[in-house]
Formats: sequence, structure tokens, C-alpha cells
Amino acid sequence: MSRPHNIQGKAPYHHGDLRRSLIDNALELIRDNGIEGLSLRKLADRVGVSQTALYHYFKDKQDLLLSLGETAVEQFSQALLDNMAAQPPGKQLEGFVVAYIRFARENPELYELMLGRTTWKHARPHSFHRAARDSIRRFGDVLKALQDGGALPADLNVLRMVQVSWATLHGLCRMYNDGLAFTAEDIEDIARYAAGLIQQTVAQQT
Repeated sequence: MSRPHNIQGKAPYHHGDLRRSLIDNALELIRDNGIEGLSLRKLADRVGVSQTALYHYFKDKQDLLLSLGETAVEQFSQALLDNMAAQPPGKQLEGFVVAYIRFARENPELYELMLGRTTWKHARPHSFHRAARDSIRRFGDVLKALQDGGALPADLNVLRMVQVSWATLHGLCRMYNDGLAFTAEDIEDIARYAAGLIQQTVAQQT
């Protein structure tokens, strides 16, 4: 039986716990120091294992970042779904945009992991990419369900509506997180205004 890859003096991890601990601690390192501040050596030291142990779970730093991005997507998707579910009829779109903006504003490094060049430009295929696309598709599924139920016009192009909403929100989030423009209050107000404009457009088509 193989022995746990823990440094002498550290309590051994139970089977399956180490990968979760590595993910959780890596996310904390990124929140505190940014993506550039994460290294396999720092992560190994923080968790109390040898750096070699990390390679049992991640091929390299890029593989680790992609896995972190996948975890960030899970948290992001849950925040969107929870906020949309809490809204009264007719307010789902507003619930989506508010949850989106707040997650990006409160978790800028995780947002960068999900939708930044680090995990997309020239990145090798990974389950993260499918998870990220699926998180946006879920919003499309919500709109399609509303359309099927008669709450949205039958001729509404749901795909284009999702794309317009996403492009608007992503632009706002990047402008705020990059320090280019707007305050935290501004981007939320702008997002609500955009949601209102979309709803007005939809209402005029009914």
C-alpha cells in the first residue's frame, strides 16, 4: 500500500482529501496574491506536502489553473442559479445580471480564471472549457423555458439575447476589474439598466 505524500510531521490526508485541499488552498493563494502569485512550490509548502505529490493530481501549473477555473465556474454557476431562483416572475433576467456582476466584482481573480486569457488563449483542451460554456448555456436554458411557457415571444432569438447580455456584462466586469472605468455601484446600475432595456425590447415584440 502506498503511503501518503505528506511532509514529515504533517498529518496524513485521507484518500481523496488531498486534491480538494490543493484546490481550496490554491484558490486562497490566488485570491491573496493573484494568478501570477501562484506556484506549485508555494502551494506544496502551504498544504504541507512535497511538490512531487502535486504531480499525482495536476500535470503542471497550467493544468492546475484549468482545474481551479473549473471550480470557480461551479461557484459562479451556483451563484447565478440561486439568485435567479430567488426572483419573482419577470425578474429572472435582472437576477442573472446582478449575480453575474457581483460575483465578478467580489472575486476578480476567479473571474479572470473563468473568462480570461490565462485559461482560454492557447490553452489545451480541458473539461474546464466545457464547464464554462455550460454555465452560460444554463442561462439560455432558463430563457428558452420562459419562451416555451409563453413569457417570451416565440420569435425571440434566445441565443442572440444570451450573447448580447453576456457581452455587455463581461465588458462591464472587465472595465471595472481592470480599473478602466466605473465604480462598483455604477456597474450594477448599468447592468440593471441593460436588463431593463432588454425586457422593454422583448415586451414590445409580444
